[in-house]
This record gives sequence, structure tokens and C-alpha cells, in this order.
Amino acid sequence: MEKNTSAMTKFNNLVLEEKATWWQMDLPSGSVIFGNAKSKMLGYSESKFRHYTDFTDLVHPADHNKVMAAMKDHLSGKKKFYESTYRIRNKTGEYLTFYDCGQITNKSGENITLLGFVIKLDESGNIQEQMDFFKDIIIRGDPSILELVSNLKK
Repeated sequence: MEKNTSAMTKFNNLVLEEKATWWQMDLPSGSVIFGNAKSKMLGYSESKFRHYTDFTDLVHPADHNKVMAAMKDHLSGKKKFYESTYRIRNKTGEYLTFYDCGQITNKSGENITLLGFVIKLDESGNIQEQMDFFKDIIIRGDPSILELVSNLKK
């Protein structure tokens, strides 16, 4: 249980610091729900984001295709997880860098639910170290946050 507590504590601390949050996307509708830290990090009201395109429209044009390809690779089964690093425009027009990861948690015919987590990366620090730290909590943990949350739904 200590490992679970440790991973959850680390994630909760990031959420409390408004550096990370969770998201859920339903397909084919494209509707999203999420922790409010992401809208706060971007400087927008939560009500601005109801569909995944409300987020992807803000992704830097040079990163957009990479983000969409990463999601398609996961949805097609080519990749076990969705994960991408991208820049996204905040309300003042500045681009912030995020690392985003998630996976399908429920699939029934064409109806798919994905659950994911996102962290704002500190560009003045080592980006790879920050991503590895977050991956250790979310994806590679023993168990990972994704596993813990998926098991709650069973």
C-alpha cells in the first residue's frame, strides 16, 4: 500500500501546486471533462473546454499533427498509451509546454472512454527528467495511477 500512497501523494502534490491534472474524453462525441488546474494554467474559464478540439485548437501548429498522430496510434492499438509533449497557447498568447499521457479505460463498440493526465513542464528545468518523473507516477508505477484508477471502475 505504501507504493500506492506514494504515487498518489506525488500526484496530489502536483495537482495542489496546479502543475498537473487529469482528463477524460469520450468518443465518438469528443466531449471532455477534466480537473480545473489545466484551465487555470492556461488562464481560461473551465466553460471554454467542452470538446477535445477546444484544447487542440490551442496547440502550437508545429505540434498539432504530432499530438493527433499519437492519439490515433493509441486508438488503433499501435501504442499501449497515448503520450505527447506539446506547446499550447494560454490566454495571453504565450505557449506553455505540457506532457500528456493516457489510455483507453473503457471500450464498447464504437464508444470509447480515455483517461489521462497532463503536467505543465518547467522549461527552465530538465524536460526529460520532469517527463520521466511524471511517467513513473502515471504509467510506470507499481501500480501506476492509470492502473489504480482503472481498477476503481471495475
